Amino acid sequence: MVKFKKKSLSGSSKRWIQRHHNDDLVLKAKSLGFRSRAVFKLDEIDKKIKFLKKKDNILDLGASPGSWSQFLVKKGFKNILAVDILNMDPISEVIFIAGDFTEEKIQEKIKKKLGKIDTIISDIAVNTTGNKGLDSFKTNSITLDVLSFANQNLSNGSNVLCKFFNGELDKNIIDYAKNNFSKSKIIKPKASRQGSKEMYIYCCK
Repeated sequence: MVKFKKKSLSGSSKRWIQRHHNDDLVLKAKSLGFRSRAVFKLDEIDKKIKFLKKKDNILDLGASPGSWSQFLVKKGFKNILAVDILNMDPISEVIFIAGDFTEEKIQEKIKKKLGKIDTIISDIAVNTTGNKGLDSFKTNSITLDVLSFANQNLSNGSNVLCKFFNGELDKNIIDYAKNNFSKSKIIKPKASRQGSKEMYIYCCK
C-alpha cells in the first residue's frame, strides 16, 4: 500500500496538487452545508460578471444534487425553479421538476411554474466514459440545447450561463452564442479542476 501511494503521487505533482485542491473544496462545501463543490464555480463566476439579480426568475437546469439552487437561496433569491432528469432532495424556496428539459411537456411545465424566465443557469454534463471526444460531443450537444432554449425563451436583457467542454462542438457553441445573443463571454473558474476541459459560457440576450 505504501509503495503504491508513493508511486501514484510521484507520477505527477500537478495531479496531486489538483486532487488536494479538490478535496479541500469538497470539505469546504460540506462544512458550509452545500451539496457539492460546484457551488464555488457559480459564486466565483457571479463575483466576476455580476449577472445574478435577486428579483429575477431563475431556471437551474441539471440542478441535482442542488448546490447551485442552495447558493441562490442562501443569497436571498426567491423565484427558483430546478430541473433535472435525476431526483433532487427538496430545498426550501425551490420548486423542482423531474424530467428532461428538452422535452416539450417539461418545457410547458417550466413555463407554467416559472412564467417569465430572467436567468438560466446550467451545470449539465454527461457521465464521462473516458473517451474525451465522445464526452465533449455529448455534453456540448446538451449545451447547444440549453442555448437554443434560452434563445427562444429569454427576453432582451436576460441571461444564460452554461457549462461546455473544450473539444467536439465547442466552436459551434461559440458561434451560436455570437450569432444569437447580444454579448457572450467564456469563463474558466479557478474552482474547476485544473486538468478539466470544463468551461462556462455566459450570454446576454
